[in-house]
Amino acid sequence: MMAYLKALGILRLVSEQKDPDARGWWKNDVFWLRSEVLFGDTETDDAKRDALVKFFLEEYKPTPIAVPWSGGDFFAVDWQATPTEFKKTPTSSKAIEAILATQSDRFEPYRRGLRACKGALDKCAIDTKEKMGKQKWAFIRELRSCCDEPRLIEWIDAAAVGTVEKFAALVGSGGGSDGNTHFSDNFMQNLWDVLPDFDAQRDTRVSRDDTACRAGLRTSLLRELTTFRIEKRTSSLFDSGAVGGPNATQGMERESLSNPWDVILALEGTISFAGAATKRLGVNADEGAFPFQVSASVTLEDGLADKERAGTEVWLPHWTRPARSDEVLALLREGRAHCGPRPARTGVDIARAIASLGVDRGIGAFSRYAILKGRVGGENYNTAVSLGRFHVAERAGVDLLREVDPWLDRFRRAAGDKNAPPRFGSALRRIDSAIFDFCKYGGAAFFQTIIVALGAAERELANAERFREAKGLRPLAGLSRAWIETADDGSCEYKIALTLAGVRPEPDRPREQPKIGPLRANLEPVDWQKRCRAWAEKDRSVVWNAAALAANLANVLQRRMMDGARAGCERLPLASRHAAPLDAIAAFLAGDLDDQRIEELIWGLMLIDTRRRHPSRAGMNRIRDRQRADPNPLPREYALLKLLFLPRPLVPERSGESLKWRLAQFRPDPANPQRKRLESGLVIRPEPRILPLLRAGRVGEACRIAAQRLRVSGLAPMPGPLPTGVMRDDNWSEGAMDSRRAQRLAAALLIPVSSKSVNCLVDLVCRGESAAAEALALAAEGKTE
Repeated sequence: MMAYLKALGILRLVSEQKDPDARGWWKNDVFWLRSEVLFGDTETDDAKRDALVKFFLEEYKPTPIAVPWSGGDFFAVDWQATPTEFKKTPTSSKAIEAILATQSDRFEPYRRGLRACKGALDKCAIDTKEKMGKQKWAFIRELRSCCDEPRLIEWIDAAAVGTVEKFAALVGSGGGSDGNTHFSDNFMQNLWDVLPDFDAQRDTRVSRDDTACRAGLRTSLLRELTTFRIEKRTSSLFDSGAVGGPNATQGMERESLSNPWDVILALEGTISFAGAATKRLGVNADEGAFPFQVSASVTLEDGLADKERAGTEVWLPHWTRPARSDEVLALLREGRAHCGPRPARTGVDIARAIASLGVDRGIGAFSRYAILKGRVGGENYNTAVSLGRFHVAERAGVDLLREVDPWLDRFRRAAGDKNAPPRFGSALRRIDSAIFDFCKYGGAAFFQTIIVALGAAERELANAERFREAKGLRPLAGLSRAWIETADDGSCEYKIALTLAGVRPEPDRPREQPKIGPLRANLEPVDWQKRCRAWAEKDRSVVWNAAALAANLANVLQRRMMDGARAGCERLPLASRHAAPLDAIAAFLAGDLDDQRIEELIWGLMLIDTRRRHPSRAGMNRIRDRQRADPNPLPREYALLKLLFLPRPLVPERSGESLKWRLAQFRPDPANPQRKRLESGLVIRPEPRILPLLRAGRVGEACRIAAQRLRVSGLAPMPGPLPTGVMRDDNWSEGAMDSRRAQRLAAALLIPVSSKSVNCLVDLVCRGESAAAEALALAAEGKTE
């Protein structure tokens, strides 16, 4: 962080005091400076470096950085002090007196700023720390309004927003102080140590080494190596590795150690981050806003603890084209990151703003830092922790996150309560991490992780009735269909989970209400008649538990069959807007898929309302169909049994000399073309004995019953009759299948398949053309004619 702030300070000071047209930019993590006035006709890089060093040693006018609202330095100042010699570097009030006593022209703004502080103290009648503690913000407002030194006002604006009484975390918790460290005190001490303007105040024992000071400046500006450091002088949060303490060196511990020029230039850089009072969207009260400084987001990647969520994140923009200081200041002071219609308030919000290009143009990347308490020096001190680099790139789909913002804001407040169970904090952290990673890297896999994280949070709420009622948390529902395509990675796990998450009964007739709920009602207690936007009393329909995926899917299938029969549904409540390809089902039956991933995706994808289109993505309703390179063979047992678990009748269509099978469709009613009705077809009644047999591992017996049911329904299942006319249905019992595979077989019967796949299933287990099929095909042809 210190290197970045130094770069800002260098560009601002050169532009304000030497060349208004000077330009700076970032390239390969190095800050570059161009100035026709400063560098003149110099042709070599060495000459340009010497010119820059000379400017800071001989011409640089320090900004009057003062913090009269913190500590008691100003109350002990002798404002009539005469020049004197110091036997060591002056501190606190003596450092102020040293500035006042110098006759150097370049310190005139500083002296004017200090006198302005004195005038405000007198006007507010503040002469003790106790009085300052009671009138601190009134004093800051008075100082800013009556100050006649514009450069002091710039510092005040970078440190505090007086109208809303908020300090900038970038300059410590006290607006220029951090614990017992006063930035203004450090600033003045470092100036006294390195500038020749104070040579007359030095005792011979503290004479300034011009060569060492020059070498230190070259190190700070140009990264040239030197040993110039001052002990017991802290760089505070700007360089947390130099503050000393345990493990700071090869021994047990050491004192703080810093280059004075680093501290000087870094504090000059903070002036660029001036705050302002802004209005949060939908809230009347003003809040302090400092550019690119927001509440910390705790993610899995950054290593922050949950208790550090109260810290601040600072996002430092790196611009790649040469820019003048006034352009950079406009970016830092006026530029705001917007997350949708509202300003960014957290680190995740800024990541979303970057991914949606909701930040100012010309920024190539951001350096992300967290300013946290307690990591170095105790709970009273802040530490700047680097959280990495974030490159600016647009991520398709980030705009969809606005749909969850209202729910996520409520969940964030509830999970952040100190009395909230820890699992909700973990769920929130997982959501923030998923959003952050997607904004940083993009792609369907990372967007899918967001859906999984939201589903995990929903699952926690489903099992916490008292917590959700106390916090007024409703189920998350109604996400648009655009989420489906954005998260589609083409994997079999995704296809199966999407198909299952969309299971919902079709009404017996168009425009009627379904008689039972969607699959989601079997996972958690939601009021499906209100489109799952409210909780319901837990009933027997909720059968999902901590068991394995296959066992839960089998439980859901059995429950839906029972509920459908009791509710008088004319068709099985197993329809879905999506269908899983047979190669994915074969992989599931073979145990080649990640069951945990499927379960996590089901919980997330069920939050999507497949009936709701995203306004900007009206044409989306297709998932990618990526075939497996080496698909598993589909077991004939599955094909036979699945024909008894279809949500619509079978309809044969003649294709040349053969018949093709498909699911019945809704067609216009000839008697009333404005209405639709379902085609007539081959209705296969379910057999309630099959699921218990499968769950008991008796696959052969279940298949024999299924074959009999298909034959009664009008199909001709294999292996067919013996020459004597006796059916060979017992042949299905000859193949052995372990109980685990039988459980998966029962689970797979819940997964909807496409109309095209139905014909493949029939071809696998049926032979020839049954009389019923022929009659239906002829009837259909007659109606067509």
